[in-house]
Amino acid sequence: MTNPSTDPGESPDSPALLAPMGVLEKQIYRGPNVYGYQPMIRFQLDLGTLEEYPSDTLPGFNDRLLELLPTLERHGCCFREPGGFIRRLRDGTWLGHVAEHVALELQTLAGTPVTYGKTRSVKGQPGVYNVLYSYREERVGLLAGAVALRLVQSLLPGELRGLRGVERLLPGGVSDLDPDSPFDFGAELSELRRLARRHAFGPTTQSLVDEAQRRGIPFLRLDEHSLVQLGYGKYQQQIRASITSKTPHIATMTASALYRTSCL
Repeated sequence: MTNPSTDPGESPDSPALLAPMGVLEKQIYRGPNVYGYQPMIRFQLDLGTLEEYPSDTLPGFNDRLLELLPTLERHGCCFREPGGFIRRLRDGTWLGHVAEHVALELQTLAGTPVTYGKTRSVKGQPGVYNVLYSYREERVGLLAGAVALRLVQSLLPGELRGLRGVERLLPGGVSDLDPDSPFDFGAELSELRRLARRHAFGPTTQSLVDEAQRRGIPFLRLDEHSLVQLGYGKYQQQIRASITSKTPHIATMTASALYRTSCL
């Protein structure tokens, strides 16, 4: 008797029966959160069949990845020294962890350097992982996650390729990336760089935010431009480039924006 869910002659390992990798959900943390003190993006990734294929079992995967992103050599990972992540790749690590490091490195190459991330399995859901990584500019960070997953799956053997739900990570209204198009590393890195140039902080604001981070002061971007909140509660201050909330200019601009909104 033929199994009704299987075509005659189709083996259990047929590509038609393989479960593709998929993004189940995403969440953006714009301030301190349960995973760390800096802004982070979390997406939940179901590896599907790829749960059975850590990096050391995929012929040529590691070499092709490092050919595209040789700067991954700088990632320390759990070893806290350059080359640590490469050791994890050679020893075998799961592809959610690989996507985390790729998303971090893509942001760095785009001009918004970040280094902190983590990947943890979801309790009670085999093959499902929370992939977390920091970001400087939210839209660049989201797109970096999407490009990272597309890059990873493009390096897989043909029968293991497949990616569902990546559109969840595309920043709305600012990117022309088509999730159904063939992967083009050069074009998608250029798109990340374009977003970074358009939306990242200017040099003055970024230098102040960097110094705040060095001192352990949290920051929160408040608008599409360069209005930034430093600290929380009664200690918070706002800056826009070199202008601070102690200057009436910011109060005037904020009041004007509220007035314009109320008139719509």
